Amino acid sequence: MQTTYPIRTLARVLIGLVLAGNMSFAQAAESTADSASAAQAAESAAIPSAEDTLKKLQQARLAREDAATDKAASLHAADTGTKGKKSSREMAAEIESLRSDLYAMSTTQAELLSLLDELAEKLAGVEREQEKTYAAIPAPTNRALVYPAAAGHVSYTQDAINSQGDSTMVFTYAPEQLYKIYCRRGYLTDLAFKKGETIQFVGGGDTAGWAVSQSVVDGTPHLYIKPIVEKSTTNLIVTTNRRSYQMILNTSDWYNPMVYWTYGAEDHANALYEAQQEKEKKTGSVAVASVEDLDFSYKVSGNSAAYRPTMVFSDGAKVYLKFQKLPSHQVPLFVQEAGKKNLTLVNYQQKDNYYIVEVPFTKAQLRVSEHETITIQHKK
Repeated sequence: MQTTYPIRTLARVLIGLVLAGNMSFAQAAESTADSASAAQAAESAAIPSAEDTLKKLQQARLAREDAATDKAASLHAADTGTKGKKSSREMAAEIESLRSDLYAMSTTQAELLSLLDELAEKLAGVEREQEKTYAAIPAPTNRALVYPAAAGHVSYTQDAINSQGDSTMVFTYAPEQLYKIYCRRGYLTDLAFKKGETIQFVGGGDTAGWAVSQSVVDGTPHLYIKPIVEKSTTNLIVTTNRRSYQMILNTSDWYNPMVYWTYGAEDHANALYEAQQEKEKKTGSVAVASVEDLDFSYKVSGNSAAYRPTMVFSDGAKVYLKFQKLPSHQVPLFVQEAGKKNLTLVNYQQKDNYYIVEVPFTKAQLRVSEHETITIQHKK
């Protein structure tokens, strides 16, 4: 026989579920069971208990929640797997970024190598200049100044005693030097300065004990000095429109008849400057006797107009890349030498509108950027 539940009893059971809210299922079951018991007492003792009904509802709800949890975990795992795998587009972007970094590193390496070469060349030039300067300027004498140095003190004085017995004493000019000159009463010592200079000041510590006069011979200023007293030592300062000369005058039983200066350091520096100026005007010499010996068998390909040479030729020892206008920035140059398979990064010089490569090659590449390359190929 089928049991029917009064509508009022079922309504009370459902109201109990709704009112339970955030309560635990056990609390809701207990509260609803009480309501159901009251309804059973009022309606009929034959109606099934509400506790059994709530337990069944609770079990069904827990089953649904477990199914939902399993489904969420499955979706999360699938999503995590998807996120862990990178798309082909992301991988391509990373590869492109790595290629850009590698190109930047090669460019930086080329710039550093060029800077190191320039620094080494400059250091070598400084060393050569120092050697020539040291060779031109005599070593300091161990003869002390009369005043105020103690005996045995090493000074920066060039001492004319080194020319005792000679008619002429030659000093090497340097701004920080003192020049010790020996004079004799009754004799003139002739000081000749550089041609083109003009004496502007002459002053000494003992002006009463020394006679000083001057003249100009063929553009060369001369100063004539002689001691008036038998024993005297003083200093003399001569200032010209270009230099200042610091001298120590000392009376002796012998003297320096003629004194003049050489300007090796200055002359050498001027010569270097003039040579550099001349070097900048010329591209350089080539190792051939005539134009017919030059090799113009090169073809150039690439789209970067600024780095595309208008002419390429070789003299057998070097390769010359001529440009309409020298590029504003140097870029790495890779060359393939004859008999080799791989390209090698090499240095080159910039002169006028030329790149001068010291190594002959069969193929070269100017890496303008990651996507731009100028290729120079020797025609076989």
